[in-house]
Amino acid sequence: MTVNRLSFNMHLEELRRRLIYSFAALAVFFTLCYIFSEHLVSFLFHPVRQALPYGSTLVFTALTEGFITYIKVSFWSALILATPVIMLQLWWFIAPGLYMGEKKTLRRFMFWGMLLFAAGGCFGYWVIMPAVLSITLGFADQGLEPMPRLRNYLLFSLKTIFTFGLIGEIPFLMAFTVKTGMVSGDYFRRNRKVSYIGLYVLAVMLVPTDIFSQLLLFCPLMAMYEVGIRLSQWLGGRNAESVDGDG
Repeated sequence: MTVNRLSFNMHLEELRRRLIYSFAALAVFFTLCYIFSEHLVSFLFHPVRQALPYGSTLVFTALTEGFITYIKVSFWSALILATPVIMLQLWWFIAPGLYMGEKKTLRRFMFWGMLLFAAGGCFGYWVIMPAVLSITLGFADQGLEPMPRLRNYLLFSLKTIFTFGLIGEIPFLMAFTVKTGMVSGDYFRRNRKVSYIGLYVLAVMLVPTDIFSQLLLFCPLMAMYEVGIRLSQWLGGRNAESVDGDG
């Protein structure tokens, strides 16, 4: 099956059009998110409000910090909501140059990649954040008054959600490399020890100052790697059976 051939200028024009649609979608979602920013901020701050002792609250020390917080929450929420539109524009840009088999593989890659990222982000919000906050704010029972800063909590929450969204991608990316033949089915099992070192270095880079948070991040990374090993071995076995059947 042939693919569509476009001139360089036509490619640039098509790219410009897709970028305009993407930025327009982001602008529309940002406007909507800013209108409902109070609800979004309330949702994002729900874990820390549940963990704080009665009567305690978040504080901010800069005059513009509250306003900037609402802007940041609106922007990141808009970016999340606009991602399907942006991915669709990307698909429409590259799809004409792909063969049918490549289109099928890429569609699956985009679908499962977005789904697993969302699942990982939800895990970070609903499981990891409450656990970390309950431990760190638990010292308030020892005569200490917690006053977490607004900006620091916003950075912590967004970083946690985004990081665990990426962690959710690990098994899928490992399986994808096996499925496409980039590595063998038992490659990740044979390189488990080296990979663990690399994962811990990654945890240190993401949380450079707190060994407790590093270990808390390393455990899910290690668990996702083990899931990826099982999935890669299963796909590797299926690929081998497929080759034998073709032979």
